Amino acid sequence: MTASTPVDIAALSDDEFRSVLRRWFAENPAPELPQPRHVGEDVEAQYLAAQRHWQKRLAEAGLAGIAWPVEYGGQGASPMRQLIFHEEHQRAGGRGGEPFFVGLAHAGPTIIAEGTDEQRRRWLPGILTGDLLFAQCFSEPGAGSDLASITTRGVLDGDHIVVTGQKIWNTRAQHADLCELLVRTDPADRYGGLTYLIADMRTPGITVRPITTITGRPEFCEVYFDEARIPVDNVLGRIGDGWKVATTTLLYERSTAFAATVIGLQRILAELAEKHRADVVLSHRIRELRDDANAARALLYKSVSEQNEGGEPGPASGALKLIATELNHEVRKLAVLAGETDAEPYFTSFGLRIGGGTSEIQRNILAERVLGLPREPRR
Repeated sequence: MTASTPVDIAALSDDEFRSVLRRWFAENPAPELPQPRHVGEDVEAQYLAAQRHWQKRLAEAGLAGIAWPVEYGGQGASPMRQLIFHEEHQRAGGRGGEPFFVGLAHAGPTIIAEGTDEQRRRWLPGILTGDLLFAQCFSEPGAGSDLASITTRGVLDGDHIVVTGQKIWNTRAQHADLCELLVRTDPADRYGGLTYLIADMRTPGITVRPITTITGRPEFCEVYFDEARIPVDNVLGRIGDGWKVATTTLLYERSTAFAATVIGLQRILAELAEKHRADVVLSHRIRELRDDANAARALLYKSVSEQNEGGEPGPASGALKLIATELNHEVRKLAVLAGETDAEPYFTSFGLRIGGGTSEIQRNILAERVLGLPREPRR
């Protein structure tokens, strides 16, 4: 495999595939990404340009969306192969293709599963190459973990759906080309009244306002829809199928989403262990967290093995979000206590425990659906 010649991975064993990836990443180093020199400095434009260039190189080598079906630009790889790719990409410093996560791990698989042939032709190639950047517009000021309570309206008007409402916590929406958009088309039906759209962010009536976080950078946004007209041709599934389609999206989000996180934390802990071997207290805590990281990786492999054998993600998959984000917070906190100068990952770790379902919500879900404990009293 060269930088621009795709490799046929079907004939390779998992170990051979891992070796091929390591050789390719050694010959094609991931780019050095620009970092802010002071709090508040916005290097997002340079960061995105570097990531787009890297994503295009991955696509040329056949390493973008490898688990996608061959007919849609992927390699039809197993979930285990996708996990191995995430691990080796992270080891090589690839940062997990972060800006394209929504497109590659959410929108793309959802379009493949629920979209029409025309929609697949229109959007999938650009997702793989990084030419199309997606944001996710699900959460609202009054509807975060309880997605079925969204109120953003979608009114059918001829061959368009007119959207009015507000979304929030939309990562990189100010740079996105498209967004996954969930709207309420029937106020009387909690679940059957939702519709899933792909919206062009340049549509008149869509306003994006960046939100500056504790890091000093505008990582998140709020998005306002003021009678924005979205073509009916952009509906995924059918009008009223939004809950089903969104469930598909969230299922893909949980599959191998935290592979890069866990591998990255193992690398950080190994570096901390080497630096602070003489500090008895720090070394003890580092060993504890390394054990936790090893256990998280084992759980990740268990979850992916279940999918590899043709099953749906089981309870292990549901626990991964909770475990990975809590472990990330503890590791980042320890790094600050150990004297690491970059505190931004620590500040960011608080939000990661909230986005995609708070840790408290995740614990309730596991307690009720996996352990069979009584439901928490609802007010």
